[in-house]
Amino acid sequence: MTQQIKVDEWKPLHRNSMRGFMTATLPSGMVLHDIVVHVTDGKPWAAPPSKPMIGRDGVAMKDAAGKARYLPIISFTDKPTRERWSSAMIAALTAAHPNALDGAA
Repeated sequence: MTQQIKVDEWKPLHRNSMRGFMTATLPSGMVLHDIVVHVTDGKPWAAPPSKPMIGRDGVAMKDAAGKARYLPIISFTDKPTRERWSSAMIAALTAAHPNALDGAA
C-alpha cells in the first residue's frame, strides 16, 4: 500500500506534538488534504483531516481547557484500520521526504 500512496505536498509545522501537514493521493485517486502528522513519545502518527466545530453563534467551539474542538471529515471502522492507515501515511511521507521527521522525538 505504501508504494502506491503519493505524497503531493509536505508543510512542516512544529507545534507541540504536531510536525506538519501533508497532502496524499491514494491508489483509488482520492486526494486527502490536511493530513496532520504528529509525534508522541517518539512515535510518529497521522491524523485524518478534520474541521473546527462551529457553534450557533458562528464562533469556533472550545473545550474546557480553551482548545478548539474538531469534527472528523473521514473516519475508520475500527482502531486497527486507522492504525494501518496512519502507518501507511507515515511510511509514504518518510519515503518521499526522508528528513521530514528528523529531530521529531
